[in-house]
Amino acid sequence: MTNTKATRALVEGAFLAALAVLIVAVGLYLPWLFFVTALLFPVPLILMVYRHGLKKGIMSLLVTGVLLLMLYPDPLSITLLMVQLGPVALVLGWLFRNQVSAGKSIVVAAITAALLMVLVTGLMALLLGINPFEITEHLHAAKEASKQFYQDAGFLKDEQAQKFQEVINNMISTVVLLLPGILISSAMISTLLTYLLARAIMVRLHCSVPVLASFSQWTYPWYTLWGVIAGLILILVGDAYALEIITQIGQNLLYIFGIALMLLGLSVAVYYYKKITWPKVIKIILVILLVMWPYTPFILAIVGMLDAVMDIRQLNKKRG
Repeated sequence: MTNTKATRALVEGAFLAALAVLIVAVGLYLPWLFFVTALLFPVPLILMVYRHGLKKGIMSLLVTGVLLLMLYPDPLSITLLMVQLGPVALVLGWLFRNQVSAGKSIVVAAITAALLMVLVTGLMALLLGINPFEITEHLHAAKEASKQFYQDAGFLKDEQAQKFQEVINNMISTVVLLLPGILISSAMISTLLTYLLARAIMVRLHCSVPVLASFSQWTYPWYTLWGVIAGLILILVGDAYALEIITQIGQNLLYIFGIALMLLGLSVAVYYYKKITWPKVIKIILVILLVMWPYTPFILAIVGMLDAVMDIRQLNKKRG
């Protein structure tokens, strides 16, 4: 019986490792599909850990890495990819295997993804001499190319060109300032999507997975706001003592928690969208208008903050 289990684990491990390699290979050779493949790549490894344990999952991850190094002639890129996505797959597989609640699993996996993004960024700077935060020159070059294109096409006059340059310069400054937060929040959102995708596949395979509330029923604990408070304190301290790095850390912290609270605000919006009994056409028009309104993300973040503190939908009270 033990030999049968070992053989089955070996066969499944080889198959799932090959599937993971195929997924990554598609993303590497078709870069426009890389985001999709980055979401899919952890799924075979998650299934391996779920079915056969963490040790077998680590072995499958190592086999996947070796095969990719043999197939793709860029060892550094493969190494960075495995470092960024491999541990997330192992963590998610372990969480599914141990029936950890959906909320806790998402938080743990998201924090893991954020830490790995920091690690990968450091490795890029150390091994490749690439600092992803030094992109100002590239952005300004792209700005000048765009400006020249619109001027040649006759869309921008001298006065308009000046305003265009000011707007783009402000955008570039904002992107450079918040780039750490953008990278970290992107990794966390990608991990959330991978969790949802892996869970959906596991449900189809009749695996036992923790219950996940519908999106309109999601809630955050009140102490989520400590992240916002910490960001504000860091900004105040940085401004008071002229410590630019502290101010920037605070601003990026606010950005990350702002994205998280905006997601909660969207959950509240979906909840009341379902509750409102207006004609469907009117509801769709309202959604379109809100999508076009530039202040909608800010309003959603405020709503999410209020729901975390006040439980606007009274969901926590109903759950006891």
